[in-house]
Amino acid sequence: MDVSKKSKKREAVGEPEVEKVPLSSLRQRRHGKHHELMQQVLKELTDLSGDTALKVPLGDFSAKDLRSAVFRAAASQHLKISSISDDNHLYVWKKR
Repeated sequence: MDVSKKSKKREAVGEPEVEKVPLSSLRQRRHGKHHELMQQVLKELTDLSGDTALKVPLGDFSAKDLRSAVFRAAASQHLKISSISDDNHLYVWKKR
């Protein structure tokens, strides 16, 4: 099959065309949907005393997804944390 037939088939199926863009035009860091909340949680965690936990509202996030995001963010700052959750909140504290 020649290239023109493949291109026509792709167009008929509705596959998007691939485009080249310079790397300099791309944002190099991924900012997921948890990013702003994680920035706030990390700031609070670093200032948190040893006998206090943060109470983070789940909002539209699942406890599992939010917990994963918090642990990834904490690991990037070399913070060791623990957590527990209920139906509405995730509680996070620094390990002693």
